[in-house]
Amino acid sequence: MNSPAVKRPLWLRLLQALAVFIVVVVALVFARFLWVTRDRKPGYAVALSVTTAAAVKEPRPLRAGFGKRSINPDLSRPDEPVWLAGFSQGRAATNIHDNLQAVAIAIDDGHHRLGIVVLDAIGFFHDDVVSVRERIGSTHGLDYVVVCATHNHSTPDLMGLWGPNYAKSGVNARYRALVIESAAAAMIDAVKALQPTRMQVHEIVTPPDGLVADTRRPEVFDPDIRVLHFKSATNDATIGTLVGWANHPETPWSRNQDITADFPGVIRDALESGIVYDGKTLVPGLGGTSIYVNGAVGGLMSTTPSVTVHDPFLKTEFKTPSHDKTRALGNNLAARILGRIRSTNAPAASTVTLGIEAKTIELPLKNKGFVAASMLGLIERGHSAWMKIRTEVALIRLGDVSMICIPGEVYPEIVNGGIIRAPGGDHDIDPLEIQPLRQLMPGTTKFVLGLANDEIGYIIPKSEWDTEPPHLFGADHPPYGEINSLGPDTAWLLHSALRRLCEAAK
Repeated sequence: MNSPAVKRPLWLRLLQALAVFIVVVVALVFARFLWVTRDRKPGYAVALSVTTAAAVKEPRPLRAGFGKRSINPDLSRPDEPVWLAGFSQGRAATNIHDNLQAVAIAIDDGHHRLGIVVLDAIGFFHDDVVSVRERIGSTHGLDYVVVCATHNHSTPDLMGLWGPNYAKSGVNARYRALVIESAAAAMIDAVKALQPTRMQVHEIVTPPDGLVADTRRPEVFDPDIRVLHFKSATNDATIGTLVGWANHPETPWSRNQDITADFPGVIRDALESGIVYDGKTLVPGLGGTSIYVNGAVGGLMSTTPSVTVHDPFLKTEFKTPSHDKTRALGNNLAARILGRIRSTNAPAASTVTLGIEAKTIELPLKNKGFVAASMLGLIERGHSAWMKIRTEVALIRLGDVSMICIPGEVYPEIVNGGIIRAPGGDHDIDPLEIQPLRQLMPGTTKFVLGLANDEIGYIIPKSEWDTEPPHLFGADHPPYGEINSLGPDTAWLLHSALRRLCEAAK
């Protein structure tokens, strides 16, 4: 005979139901995390070593080509606001002040072919860079394609962090698809435009005063302008220019709601068409196509509202953020470039050896804010392994010119030296990234391509990392950069990877 069932107390049944509910919720949250962080490009890896040996043995004519495509967003749909990236959430674009572009250059030494495409954008994740490469395909002879962003703070959100509020992404999927398509198309246009060229190299000493401020101690800049000038092999006609400088494009500042290419657009226009005021060309341009690459902007290199910019043509000072201040900054820099190119007889090389070292690496994700943003569906990028992301580093050599590709906003002291054992830092250690990257790089003229092939955020020396009190230099709060960084080990891991590439090249 069966014993009668013992009825469980109500409190026990409620407790068991709650336990089941918690287990289900935890399982669903974990499943969502696995889904949103799934590897979007499983198995993708780069391990490239293009040597200069063949070009040294058999020099061939250097060729270069440029391409350009518009990447303006559609502002005609009231139901789809365009959310501007940078500063804060809820900043909807109201107007297109000047055009956003994807600008590309193809360089071919007769043996190998390199492509670089730069976007007027806040940043571009590695998954999207791979999509650009896939779109280009393998039929255009490109050994390697670099995709950079200017880090412009007046462009549509392509990273997900600047939507209408903290819980909603600002990325429009159609716009992201347009950028991917346009970047690939600009690169293909550049390959189709390849022609024999002569390359001149310029390095312009540029004191930062009145141009850019370092808003985080120690005060270290990456101040100088570097230029590659490509001229026709048969005459002095300009095919195009590649300009490298380091500064956050955020000159109109946080209240701006206009789409604008900021000072990189002003520089490009000036080099191509001339410096123009009130319809009058004050300084003629060079013609061709200009491309701008950003450099070591970590440490918050920026033309802040505290910086007064002198307009050399209007003889006017601009301090308050505005498009006029942007124009003054861009033309101030462009005037230096145009003056240098026209006043010097730098040798022009018609044969240049091309070498490329590129490597996929994994970095640990320690930033809890980034994890939460992934959970909310704001950051749409895959993890290559548990709490790790796939990214990429590269070293490019063009004769005596070298370029390192860094996948984020690197602090200038990592590039040029000046890392300190910061008082109040979380890690009381001597600097780990002790040999400046420019010292490691081969060649005589050394470019830094920041936000190249990814945007992982700030790349901060470990000995300067600070999230816990006491804070750096006795401050009453932690500095800004750490909240937008993968973690304290990012810098030395990247430094180590780039050091290995430089050693391999040498």
